[in-house]
Amino acid sequence: MKNNEIVEIEKIIGYTFKDKALLERAFTHGSKEKHATKNYQSLEFLGDSILDFIIAKRLMEINPDAHEGALTRLRAQIVSREPLADEIAKLGLENYLIVGKGENAKAISNQSKIMSDIFEAVIGAIYLDSKNIDLAEKFILDKLADLLNGKCKHVGVDDYKSKLNEFASKHDLQVEYIEVGRTGPAHNPTFAVEVKVNTFIAGCGKGKTKRDAEQLAAKEALARINVKQ
Repeated sequence: MKNNEIVEIEKIIGYTFKDKALLERAFTHGSKEKHATKNYQSLEFLGDSILDFIIAKRLMEINPDAHEGALTRLRAQIVSREPLADEIAKLGLENYLIVGKGENAKAISNQSKIMSDIFEAVIGAIYLDSKNIDLAEKFILDKLADLLNGKCKHVGVDDYKSKLNEFASKHDLQVEYIEVGRTGPAHNPTFAVEVKVNTFIAGCGKGKTKRDAEQLAAKEALARINVKQ
C-alpha cells in the first residue's frame, strides 16, 4: 500500500496509525496473504467482538428501559452484514482492498460479507494500534451514527425488501438488486439501484446507502405489481 493511500484512509476513518503495517493488514484479503498475521481475518474477529460490545453499551444508554430481546434485535439490525458494507461503500474504502494476483478486486469488493469484515477489521486494527477502546468506540459511533439515531429505516413497516422477497418466494420468482450508478463525492455518495423480478426491471431507487436505495426500489416494484404494502 502506497503512503498516499495510507494517508487517505487515515483521513477517512479519522485515526492516524503508529503502526502503518497494521492498517495495511486490515485491508489485505486472504487471496493476497494466507498467513493469519498478515491478512484481515483475525483483526475482523477482534473487531466483531468490540463492535458488539460498543453497540450494546450505546443501545442501553439510548434505551435504558428496553428489555433484552428488544436490545438484541436492535443490535442485530445495526451490526449485520449489509449496514456495515454500506458504510464501507459510503466511505469509499472498498477502493483500497488488497487482493492476490489474478483476483478481481472489484468483484471481491462487491461482496457485502467481505466489506463488512473490512469494517470490523478496521475496528480491530484501531484498538491494537492505540490500545485504547475509546478510540475504537469513537470510530464506531461516528460511522454508524445514522443507524443509531434511527435515520436508516429498513425494518418494520418500511421493510419493502422483505415484502418483495415474500411475494417472489410465494410465486417462484427471482429477485436481484443491481447498483446502476453512484454520484456525489466519495465520502458522501448517492446510490442508484434497480431491482429485477426475473428479467423484468420492476423498480428503481436512490439513497445515501445501498440499503436505502434497495428499499425504495423494492417499494416501487411492489407498487408496480400491485402488492399491498
